[in-house]
Amino acid sequence: MKAAVLQGEGDIRVEEVPEPTVEPGGVVVKVKASGICGSDLHGYRHGGRAGMRLGHEFSGDIVEIGDGVTGVKTGDRVTAMSGKGCGECYWCKKGDFIRCRNLSLLGYGIPGALAEYVAVPSFEIGRYADKLPDNISYEEGATVEPVAVSLYAVRQVQPQPDDTVAIIGLGILGLCIIPMLKSMGVKQIIASGRREKRLKLAKEFGAEIVIDATTDDIVPVVKGLNNGKGADIVFDCAGKTETFHQALDIIHRGGKIDLVGLYQEPITFHPTFLVSNDISLIGCGLRWDLPGALDLLKNGTVDARSLITHQFPLDEVKEAFDAQLKAPDAIKVLVKP
Repeated sequence: MKAAVLQGEGDIRVEEVPEPTVEPGGVVVKVKASGICGSDLHGYRHGGRAGMRLGHEFSGDIVEIGDGVTGVKTGDRVTAMSGKGCGECYWCKKGDFIRCRNLSLLGYGIPGALAEYVAVPSFEIGRYADKLPDNISYEEGATVEPVAVSLYAVRQVQPQPDDTVAIIGLGILGLCIIPMLKSMGVKQIIASGRREKRLKLAKEFGAEIVIDATTDDIVPVVKGLNNGKGADIVFDCAGKTETFHQALDIIHRGGKIDLVGLYQEPITFHPTFLVSNDISLIGCGLRWDLPGALDLLKNGTVDARSLITHQFPLDEVKEAFDAQLKAPDAIKVLVKP
């Protein structure tokens, strides 16, 4: 079969590789659509392990089912976020492999879904996998993973309608958080990001104030609201030194900062600030709410179709990565085998 294989910095190629085999507890899926994540871009830009097969945001049809898998049949349309633990530690024995210290994920240690077929381990309906409702396309199904991560982040901080919430970074995670907050009754949402299309969508999705980070700074804007109170909740979806310090600058005493984006470099700050101001610093982690994300897509709370900006065939995977990295209007780029 064909698969996208990372060979070095900026070097990803379509190669012939053996078809995957099914394992107990897992399935094999014929991939219909696969998204490019920011973490995939990191490997592409900086050069990951040669021979690595990326891709963990996907949907497709089940073609093989391993022993012990229940609730599905071949031909079912599904999406999944999965991996493997060591099988021996405390968390693995509790059935929560995602907390294993030796965790491997699809696209990170396990061959990923930028391929014609993908073997999905630990396939558990309602937890790490689910069927696609009839009104959700394969393309929308490939966005379930980032929607599920965004939903988990929102539920971590338990926003209230009267909270002032700031979102820094308007990739797909930051954009998905906005309609989720609106559906919970949050009125004051401030969003900061770059690229005209993303700023426009943030406004359409319900952000009260949208800031172009290329020209303006979110810090004085938030400090100018509510008699200088600051934000009750800040989501840092950008994962940069600058945005982390912006979050510290705008959070008020007793507030919550949720780190959603992956950081590419270490950050220096004084933890005493957190202690003396009763600030909760929360990591979103490799966690998600998959059934909840499907419900949001099914009922239209999150409009995934507006987030899908580019689609490429598998043979043009390098062009797809370059578009996700450089195209001014790119939000979510899909690859379709």
